[in-house]
Amino acid sequence: MIQTESIQVAQAVAHYGSFTVAAQHLHKVPSAISYTVRKLEEQLGVQLFVRDSKRVALTPAGEHFLKHAGRLLDKVRQLEDSTRQVAQGYERELRIAIDNVVNQGVMYDLIRAFNQAFPTTRLVVNGEIYIGCWDALFHQRCQLAIGAPQTVPEIIPGQSRFDFRSMGLLEWELVMSPDHPLAQADAPLTAEQLRDFLTITIEDSARYFRPGENWLDDNPSVLVVPNFRNAIECAMQGIGVTTLPRHFARYYLDRRLLVGRAIHGVPWNTTCHVAWNDEVRGPALEWCLDWLGDSERLNHCWLTHDPDTQPELHIP
Repeated sequence: MIQTESIQVAQAVAHYGSFTVAAQHLHKVPSAISYTVRKLEEQLGVQLFVRDSKRVALTPAGEHFLKHAGRLLDKVRQLEDSTRQVAQGYERELRIAIDNVVNQGVMYDLIRAFNQAFPTTRLVVNGEIYIGCWDALFHQRCQLAIGAPQTVPEIIPGQSRFDFRSMGLLEWELVMSPDHPLAQADAPLTAEQLRDFLTITIEDSARYFRPGENWLDDNPSVLVVPNFRNAIECAMQGIGVTTLPRHFARYYLDRRLLVGRAIHGVPWNTTCHVAWNDEVRGPALEWCLDWLGDSERLNHCWLTHDPDTQPELHIP
């Protein structure tokens, strides 16, 4: 029987490319790491690593083994968590993915209320962008996603373990600096008019699923940034034009830090969802879904302009 500790040691050696460095990070002596790997190779009857004086590298058999062994360790961890959940009645850990498109400030209200209700459950909150939310949910990097886009990967609806509810209407603005040449346009713009100018987009965080399509990416000149904060700053400095959810844009439009222009004939992501994994719907996840509420409450809290819930986007 292969021990999980042996797999973890092999993973560390593969990651660092060194028995010595792996030993340092695992708080063991190098001889213990070398012995563990050697015994694992003897148990499997194959060579997992090629060793030379400079670096340790995986053999093809080693790559195959660690690829599938990593999935096995994930299953073991899930089994441990689900067993504790059965024994204790609640989740040991809950992982939430929050999309860049929603009011980030509401997250802090959720965290405070959750910690009061489940003080011993470890809460992990990560940011995702566009298809990255569905990717995180499907590949078990989270149990709950807030702000997952209306574009649902084909593999999701056919699986009974996933469910979702609408967060209502999501409105967008095409924005730019007041000094930008397009800011003076009176009539609605067209996508063709944007082709002469730099457009700013947010990078999809999907790891395995195909990233979503962004119509701004069709322009010859595109700047890709990691979040809306950076997109807003670039737009205010006149670097290019971008699209913002209206609940983010309102603050800057009201103060003439940015100006908005109508544009016709482009596809918008007009809604988003709260999505979750029903297979792991324990008390903590159930509580979150109740706290988040129905579509009307979701829209009001997460997709409506409210200075008290989005102060982090207000760039001086």
